[in-house]
Amino acid sequence: MEGRPREGRAYRCDLTCYNLCVAEILEHLDAIAIFPLATVLFPGAILPLHIFEERYKKMMKYAVENGGMFGLSYRSDAAIGRETPPELGSVGCIAKINAVVPLDDGRMNVISTGLLRYRVVGIESSTPFVVARVEPLTDDLEPGADLSHIFDDMADACRRFLEAAQALDEASAPINQDLPDDAESFSLLVCSALPIDNETKQTLLEMTSTRLRFTRMRQHVTAALSEYTDRITIQQRAKGNGHGKIGQQ
Repeated sequence: MEGRPREGRAYRCDLTCYNLCVAEILEHLDAIAIFPLATVLFPGAILPLHIFEERYKKMMKYAVENGGMFGLSYRSDAAIGRETPPELGSVGCIAKINAVVPLDDGRMNVISTGLLRYRVVGIESSTPFVVARVEPLTDDLEPGADLSHIFDDMADACRRFLEAAQALDEASAPINQDLPDDAESFSLLVCSALPIDNETKQTLLEMTSTRLRFTRMRQHVTAALSEYTDRITIQQRAKGNGHGKIGQQ
């Protein structure tokens, strides 16, 4: 598939760069090229792409020349040669291009960082690629005491989940463990690493309640942490007994 993520790990961008980029986006946010793709990008995660389809070569050139940013909108039916523009009101993530590696025949490898969620408010053009008007999307303000309680309640399990994912060298595990302090950014970063289907990830991306996102995340974090812990135990025992069966001495 065009733009299929190249195999590799998800990284969190430097927070200083992140804040500067967001400020720049908010100041100049208007129309942006949209890349419909069958994956979900979250703020703080890095997405490596291999670009080979002609329209997306042009789209990346346009993005580089217009602030070095594009929007990634999840479409489960995205495919080579198929028109899949984002629906009005749909939610995606603005990506900042970090590096472009030119290849033969105009193909390229692109490294981009998720920066800020957006909502599509209009389509400006659809050929040769989609350019849409978007508005920034952030979580709603919520009572501090309620949010602090659920954040504190979930933070330890989330950190242990991310550490386990890193220990197992999971593709989605952030390398940088200097995690965000604010609840919204923290929750979105954890969501990016969860081993769940794209439809569920998209639902979490679209939420504007940090408290509700943490509540929905709980079962997925708990399940993933349990699975990863078992896998780590099996790996450790395999090193000791050569079999990896739990309980075998």
